[in-house]
Amino acid sequence: MNYALDTLLYGMQFRKLMEKEMQPIETEYGLYKIDVQILLYLKRAGEQNTSKDIMQMNMFTRGHISQSLSRLQKKGLVRMEQDQEDRRCTHNYLTEDASAVIRKIEKISKKIREIILDGVTQEEQKVFASVAQKMTHNIEKVL
Repeated sequence: MNYALDTLLYGMQFRKLMEKEMQPIETEYGLYKIDVQILLYLKRAGEQNTSKDIMQMNMFTRGHISQSLSRLQKKGLVRMEQDQEDRRCTHNYLTEDASAVIRKIEKISKKIREIILDGVTQEEQKVFASVAQKMTHNIEKVL
């Protein structure tokens, strides 16, 4: 495999770029990296908004997710509601106070996508998306 592909697959450069660009928001709102990722996840999650759903991203442990959700709740950015059918489960929702933070995070995410995709044609993006989907499927088969 070539170095560029290895670098992309391991995600180190992407992670560094993301950390660099997200740092101002983390500082402004007193957030951790995981908090930002969970806020973004919840923005798109719909009804898949439990800790278990977040764990399926395979990026964080149950403990880290629990700590982050507690922090976000204390900051007034997340509201937790107990599931009516399974009392052990809570659903997590963004509050109105989270809107400003989410807008800033999405603006930075858009900037990151523009940086990454600079000079990449629509056709190349489609091919890459297809290949990435196949690779993800291959990994999921063995995990």
